[in-house]
Amino acid sequence: MKTVCHGLAAVNKALQKIEIFLGCVSLGLLFTVMIANAALRYLFHSGLNWSDELNGFLFVWFGFLAAAYAMSTSSHLNITAIIHYLPRAVQFIIRSIMDLIMIAMFLCYVPPLLDLMKTLPISNVMRIPLEYVYVILPVSFVLMCFHILCNLVQDLVEIFDHHSDQEVPV
Repeated sequence: MKTVCHGLAAVNKALQKIEIFLGCVSLGLLFTVMIANAALRYLFHSGLNWSDELNGFLFVWFGFLAAAYAMSTSSHLNITAIIHYLPRAVQFIIRSIMDLIMIAMFLCYVPPLLDLMKTLPISNVMRIPLEYVYVILPVSFVLMCFHILCNLVQDLVEIFDHHSDQEVPV
């Protein structure tokens, strides 16, 4: 069991690093193209006609990569005012139920998104297939499910470790 947990944690950390790297690349490119376009318009009164489209695509990638990373670190918005007053076991049960609901919801989105990928046209200005742009949606939902599952397993291990520490006589 411990080796499975360590393996999941290692894969989770590797995916986090990939998400951070791709998110930083997306944000860096978005910023560079935006500044270059503004400078060209200001200096030469003529900008890059494809910059707005590319920035929209990069923003989609950045946003969904950030959502997956935030899910991996449990950084999404939560309402925790009441939960902190409950016993640790009840907190675990509530978090687990919420995690399972999120996994179910994210997995419900994946098949329709994969069907949508087959019907997307080519972008207007850059002439690239939009399926390359929007493939991040089902990928990020699968990543979020994996991260939630890893967090759930980690919580489960902590609960069992906490209970086993209490049961050991001193």
